Amino acid sequence: MADFDDIKFTFLYIDLYSMGKDWYYPESRIPYNMLRYIVRGEAEFFIDGEKIHVKQNDIVYIPHGCNLSCCMLSDSFEFYSIRFITSFFWEGRDVLKEYYGLQSVIEARGEEIYFEEIYKWIKSKHVAKKSFIRGYLYILIASLSTRGVSGCTQANVKDTGEYDLEKIVFRELKCNKIDSRIRIVADYITLHPEEKFTPEKMAQMIGLSKQRFSSLFKENMGKSPMEYAKEIKLSTAARKLLVSTDSVNEIAYSVGYGDPNYFIREFKNAFGCTPNRYRTEAKEL
Repeated sequence: MADFDDIKFTFLYIDLYSMGKDWYYPESRIPYNMLRYIVRGEAEFFIDGEKIHVKQNDIVYIPHGCNLSCCMLSDSFEFYSIRFITSFFWEGRDVLKEYYGLQSVIEARGEEIYFEEIYKWIKSKHVAKKSFIRGYLYILIASLSTRGVSGCTQANVKDTGEYDLEKIVFRELKCNKIDSRIRIVADYITLHPEEKFTPEKMAQMIGLSKQRFSSLFKENMGKSPMEYAKEIKLSTAARKLLVSTDSVNEIAYSVGYGDPNYFIREFKNAFGCTPNRYRTEAKEL
């Protein structure tokens, strides 16, 4: 099974938003993770119905799949917002909160510099751009994790003597490493989203039968190999929609979709809106 220490964080987008008086964001389902740093002002965020008061110098963690709405409480409101996804999805559980200890809201103690640096590098054309963005995102999450309450080591897990299935799964997910063969395939998919993948092709990469590979991949990654490949393709497309001016058709082809209409349907199923609307709404969040 997967070790959470092997989770990869894929950056999607960052922007600095300045909202005028009476700004309100209606409830929407969020198809990625977000970290927001409040530069100035106050607001109320409602995350799955829970009201959270945020103010200047707070960092807010907004998990994938939650329902979010916001309303401001001051004359002006400004915040950085980072969008990202994780390489592992744990059905019904929040890995970043339960394993890494991320809190819904926490006062920044220097972490604002990571938001500023990512925002600076996203506008750069330097060859090192992606490395800096990826590095600062990882450091930001690590820094917030050290300030949370995490049960990430066996020494910190209190044994109550109850061994229900959920606890066994949780322990196994934490304590076992991703199979090196599966890691090779997962990394290859991430680096080559434009390729057309099949279970047979991926299994051949590491010399396994299709059935054994598919079973081992799901055991390690929490999803089937084709689900994983589709998620990587669509998250790559989402990032391109936000950081480039390429057309939807061009982006569809660049992530291995020969039929742009099929790509649009797949994208809408994953993100809840069409690619064009996703790109437009990025400026409104």
